[in-house]
Amino acid sequence: MNELRPLLKPRSIAILGASADLTKVNGRTLKFLLEKGYAGNIYPVNPKYQKIAGRPCYPDVAVVPGPIDLAIVALPARLVAATLRDLGKHGVKAAVVFSSGFAEMGEEGRALEQELIAAAREASVRLCGPNCLGLINAFDRVIATFGQFAEGDTPPGPVGFVTQSGAFGTAIAALARRRDLGLGYFVNTGNEGDVDFVQVMREVLADPRIRVGAGYIEGLKDGRGLVDLAEAALAAEKPLVLTKVGKSGAGARAAASHTGSLAGEDAVFDGVIRQMGLIRARNEEHMLDLVEVFACCKLPAGSGIGIITQSGGAGVLMADRAEESGLNVPLLSAQTQEALKAVIPGFGATGNPVDITGQFVAEPGLLRESVRIVLCDPQVHVGIVWVQLMDAYVDALVGIFEEIKANATKPLVVCWVAAPETALKALHDRGIAVLRGAEPAVDAVAGLVRYAQARGRWQAEQTARAELARSVAELKRVLRLPPPQPAPVQGE
Repeated sequence: MNELRPLLKPRSIAILGASADLTKVNGRTLKFLLEKGYAGNIYPVNPKYQKIAGRPCYPDVAVVPGPIDLAIVALPARLVAATLRDLGKHGVKAAVVFSSGFAEMGEEGRALEQELIAAAREASVRLCGPNCLGLINAFDRVIATFGQFAEGDTPPGPVGFVTQSGAFGTAIAALARRRDLGLGYFVNTGNEGDVDFVQVMREVLADPRIRVGAGYIEGLKDGRGLVDLAEAALAAEKPLVLTKVGKSGAGARAAASHTGSLAGEDAVFDGVIRQMGLIRARNEEHMLDLVEVFACCKLPAGSGIGIITQSGGAGVLMADRAEESGLNVPLLSAQTQEALKAVIPGFGATGNPVDITGQFVAEPGLLRESVRIVLCDPQVHVGIVWVQLMDAYVDALVGIFEEIKANATKPLVVCWVAAPETALKALHDRGIAVLRGAEPAVDAVAGLVRYAQARGRWQAEQTARAELARSVAELKRVLRLPPPQPAPVQGE
């Protein structure tokens, strides 16, 4: 973290307009920072109070007794520009502006936002917002938000989530928490008067504690920046999953009225992210399915999918979806099928999908052996196991899946329909991807395969460029060519 370090990893935080009522918007941030154990200095600023929550409260940033990295601004919109100028005079490097009433409110608001942006630029203060919920850096207990998500547990995890929508982003974050997908970062960029989605996501992905990025987008102003972000994500081997709305005319208008964002040409966006190895999610659930698979699974070496089920019907559904998604459902080799016939009942199916039937309820071990055999087939690059209910067999199945994952060299996704919550938690705790529907599981695997293919193409391009550079350097050495001279100025 460098350029945005004071924003995302502040060593001290001032809360301007802090309230003694810790249930109010301008009081909740202080409450969260204290409750979550933020280790840096906290400075409430409000001339109305001498103390808040037992801490000194300062009438102005000028009398705060230490340096301030980050200021939380919870003031009326008309006061924010002047406040940012004042912050710059006192060396504050970054500000999160909760205040609304800017570009999302029409022409008058846009003019006010332009004044705000100019003030931040003049003051050399990096601005997150306005009209934003703020951010959470769960690793360092930076809870610079008033949002509802901070009311629950915020354990750090390998996922960095950046969103242009505050309320919808909060809902996605809450769903991620329900799935035990730890969010290392939650950042709402709001109207993006200065710091934008691309800049924040790039900084988040630079944190070595983050393995996967996820984002909700309503519009992007910096197309070149998106390409650079994609390059950086590929180089860092960190998948980036994006949900972008505003495909339709109605959606684009709604995005503009929400954050003042320009939704842009969706077809262009879609083409860029496909070419650059970013993965587009249809909606929030699809996004989290993809994030879970990326967080838990190795990358497959190909597009061959092996399907193992206890239901022939589920297998057919998944095979259809796989081929619709561009995956290959190969017929298993004769050797693989012979090995399966020695394990599963005669009324099962060994071709792919593999139907182990309900017999495994009486013999759980046949699931273990069937999955192992399928994953050994050279045409299979990733496996999906479909089971349902099995309330009385949670411990046995969790143990089987744990053993399979420990010994497998290929990625495996579990699809457990109507799973007991205890089973989901147990598998999550063991780093095993578990989804709750047949088609969602296939869709997530399709994303995993597409990313692996994109990364393979990128690596091949990098290798080719490096080889070309070496060849050119060697040719120059052999020919002893002089270094290139600058072109003469015309007229000389």
